[in-house]
Amino acid sequence: MPACNEEARIEACLRALARQEGAPPLFVSLCVNNSTDRSAARAEAAAGRLGLPVLLTEVTFGTGGVGRARRLGHAAALRACPGAGVLLSTDADCVPAPGWAAGMAGALARAPVALGGICALPGELAALSPDYAAWSAVEDAYAALSVEFGCLLDPAGTDGIGINTAGGANLGLRREAYLALGGFRDRQSGEDRDIVARALAAGYRPVRARDAVVAASMRSDGRAPRGMAARVAARLARRDAPLDTALAPLEAMIRHHLAAQPGHRGAARTPMSRREALRDLPELERCVSVLRALPDVPARLRYLGTRAERARAGRSGECLLAP
Repeated sequence: MPACNEEARIEACLRALARQEGAPPLFVSLCVNNSTDRSAARAEAAAGRLGLPVLLTEVTFGTGGVGRARRLGHAAALRACPGAGVLLSTDADCVPAPGWAAGMAGALARAPVALGGICALPGELAALSPDYAAWSAVEDAYAALSVEFGCLLDPAGTDGIGINTAGGANLGLRREAYLALGGFRDRQSGEDRDIVARALAAGYRPVRARDAVVAASMRSDGRAPRGMAARVAARLARRDAPLDTALAPLEAMIRHHLAAQPGHRGAARTPMSRREALRDLPELERCVSVLRALPDVPARLRYLGTRAERARAGRSGECLLAP
């Protein structure tokens, strides 16, 4: 777990980790990096009160960002716990639910990589502007349909992840998979989706741990460039700020699945805007409804191919069942 100037929030995170239910006791590797506050001292004091084993690493570095901090924390954990088979990642401004560790362990018993759920800390989303809540509702709806769209075109079905929405606040890997992939890379941000993208490219089949949830801060003064806080700040500043970079317009998703083997789209594209999501949302919902009714992946791909041909021919792009 990385932490940079988190003295106000780290105790709540450690308290939640100490109170996990249905799982073996956790060993926490905490990397306090580039901090100018009392994060380390607060963490040590809280760990002592809670009886929580915490291995503290304090570092200052010029480059590498949160990816480097996460990598250092994992390296320390691997050295300290040679028998540990599972590595879980969260952030110091997050509060894992009581069943988080058990849910992640269950998912990692059936897959080498698991993506857990991330929600807002109670009350924090409501404290933001009504416009922000409406913006988030659009993104959440589009993201849920995009994940289902991807799963319907994945031979793994609902066991797949649909699209790569990985967040370091709630991510888990088996030890052997983490080592085989070379661990997190030194990156200012995006180290979480990078390692999942490499896992997919290596042939691993990540799953979603839907019963393993972490509540994250909705603050706008973040630590990682282009991280969650940066997105919050952008959305508060302007109405049409970009959506999560994992999301793509419907036609782009269709082209991806027709052009490549069923899998997961790379992230190298211009992020979608809220306006684009509102434009595509009704058609995406109709398209997913059609795909649900088809029996298997080949039939769904044939349908998308017919739909794309009709669109290219200038006929209606309306989502109708292909003959």
